[in-house]
Amino acid sequence: MREQTTTPGGDFDFQRPSATASEEAIRAVFTQDHERLERHFEAIVAEASGSDPSALRQAWQSFERELLRHFDDEEANILPAFALQKPTEARALLYEHQRIRAELTTLGVDLDLHSLSADRIADFVGNLRAHARHEDDLLYPWAAHRQSDAARRRAQKAISTFQTPAAGSETWQIDLERSTLRFSLRHIVIHQIRGNFGRWGGTLTMGGAELATSSVHVWVDLDSVNTDDSERDAQIRSTEFFDVGRFPQARFTSTEVHLPERANPVVRGRLDLHGVADDVEVEITRHNRWTDDKGAERVSYEAVARVDRRKFGLRWNQDLDIGGVVVGDEIEIFAQLEAVRVKAAP
Repeated sequence: MREQTTTPGGDFDFQRPSATASEEAIRAVFTQDHERLERHFEAIVAEASGSDPSALRQAWQSFERELLRHFDDEEANILPAFALQKPTEARALLYEHQRIRAELTTLGVDLDLHSLSADRIADFVGNLRAHARHEDDLLYPWAAHRQSDAARRRAQKAISTFQTPAAGSETWQIDLERSTLRFSLRHIVIHQIRGNFGRWGGTLTMGGAELATSSVHVWVDLDSVNTDDSERDAQIRSTEFFDVGRFPQARFTSTEVHLPERANPVVRGRLDLHGVADDVEVEITRHNRWTDDKGAERVSYEAVARVDRRKFGLRWNQDLDIGGVVVGDEIEIFAQLEAVRVKAAP
């Protein structure tokens, strides 16, 4: 029997086995989303050349929901493990996701303003097809041949299950250009280390009148950390702290929204960071909802969370000659988040 090498989680075989029927089946599951999206592409291009704006809007919104769900599934079930072996390629795919999400929001607003031309849609579709080919050539063959049987079954179950939003719910996409994600960490020498992340995003699902049923999913590209000190940023990215080569992303997925009577709402969820998942509470300190001058519905939140870095294995520190340590254990995270509503098809 040939020897196998796996990660500590036991999910990935670093030697390439011969293709089996199950491996070909899982690759087919990964690519079926692209085939379904391709059908939406064709419908959008066809409707764009017609004279019925409501039909075009319906085709676009259906495509938009499914594309965002497709990206979220890949980022939750394939890309984190892929990044363990191919961090540079994984970051490139995540950047493509971010760029496409941003363009998707802009095009959706233009669609509502009746200023979205058939040529622009065709160009966007061409970019999406190029991205799909990139994944078909790089990501899915890796998933088919490198994942263990257990990991393939988990991914297959997640990706092959398409769930439409619950009746009455609202989906909102984070607008990165109008949002910021900052952090601070006590430092005994320079008082505090402050920084931000330049690449992050996610989706909100509002439960309509039932706020307690709302949910949030946020991802952060840890390689985009910036503290205005290049040497310190390099150290934060290194194996001494984030180790972005092995763990390129952090992810937060809510599990509950708590609504106390005389205090701010609290979103409880799981933070995946540095290969560890643990519970985190996020306090919502301010929120607002409005319609902008282009007719897009928008919502904003200000939120704060406090994370004990030791729980996630981020234990780097430096002893002082006089006793104590240089860096504190608590990281404060501040989010100023603005999101635009993804309108449901009529």
